[in-house]
Amino acid sequence: MNLLPSALLLGLTAALCAAHDAIPDGVDFLRAYMPAQDRETITEERLDREVRLALAVRAQFPWAGKVPWELYENDVLPYAVVNEPRDEWREQFHNLFAPLVSACKTGREAALTIASSIQKTLNVRYSTERRVPHQGVKESLESGKVSCTGQSILLVCALRSVGIPARMAGVLTWNHVRGNHNWVEAWCDGEWQMLEYNEKDFNTPWVMSAISMLDPRKPENAIYATSWKKEPSGEFFPLVWEARYDEKRRALTFPPESRTVPAVRITDRYMKLASDWVAAQPEYVPGSKLMLDIREENGQKKRRLPLRVVLKSEEGKILAEGTTPGPSDDMRKFLEIRLPDNVSRGFLEFMMPDGTVRHEPVAHTEAPVQILNFSVNADEDSPFFQ
Repeated sequence: MNLLPSALLLGLTAALCAAHDAIPDGVDFLRAYMPAQDRETITEERLDREVRLALAVRAQFPWAGKVPWELYENDVLPYAVVNEPRDEWREQFHNLFAPLVSACKTGREAALTIASSIQKTLNVRYSTERRVPHQGVKESLESGKVSCTGQSILLVCALRSVGIPARMAGVLTWNHVRGNHNWVEAWCDGEWQMLEYNEKDFNTPWVMSAISMLDPRKPENAIYATSWKKEPSGEFFPLVWEARYDEKRRALTFPPESRTVPAVRITDRYMKLASDWVAAQPEYVPGSKLMLDIREENGQKKRRLPLRVVLKSEEGKILAEGTTPGPSDDMRKFLEIRLPDNVSRGFLEFMMPDGTVRHEPVAHTEAPVQILNFSVNADEDSPFFQ
């Protein structure tokens, strides 16, 4: 019989004792920040089981053992991501994904292995036919259909099952098209990395491109990440499926019962990430990219107007020009022009339907892409009245 070297045996014994001592702390942490909805249904036995499984993984994989305890506690121990049903997934997912990452040397390698293989492993795909956005793990596995939120829940759970800190991130609404999006952040190489379900690398291109078009000054363009622990800021993760539409404000509102998931605001980091990503693209041209859209409005009705727009410097020099999309164009299409780096300010010039000329100032901002939506009031000759 081969005996373990005494030094290794002592180290392993110390690790096991430390993990055992951490069980009460982990249980207390989960209970302290447990959502009110769980207090009548999540038992002490469940919490103890969740913590023991998570600590066993911490001792199993080298990357897990290197994660600071405060981070591991907040982003590996939790049994839920948002307000999805509280299914027990940890042991099942560990049995599925631990063999896949057994040969991985780093958390980065393990995270990418899981993300790129999760769809095939679980046989669950994105579908608009899913029942609700925030399905629990059990329903998603049984139906095989999920939203981007459902995909993110599955990926977060899969990463946590092998000791990789993970959380959901998301934006309430894009700035160029209607709709929200949620994705995942995995803690690798000492920092949070943007990761998506069934992707082979970090920083999914279409998401980075869409983030680059956000306006960080708009509250609806803010980006958040989930947290189990309540943050001093009091921020909450926007559960879009629980939101209500306010007709007067023409915006989504979140009733108190929807503000159950603590969050951290990470907009600035993503604007920097998106800016760096845009600058690294082969087709990148220095300067601020302006994406223009002009709409005629009559009450709740809107129609895109194909108007000729000229971008000029403050001195009147023509820098770029083009025509905005019309009613039959795809909603993702915009007139795209650039304000050069060596021109700090300028203005857009276009003729209104009534023959008057309108001027709109433009300047560089911290966002690499600016979405500029202009509105004009419809008159009695407008197609709205035909």
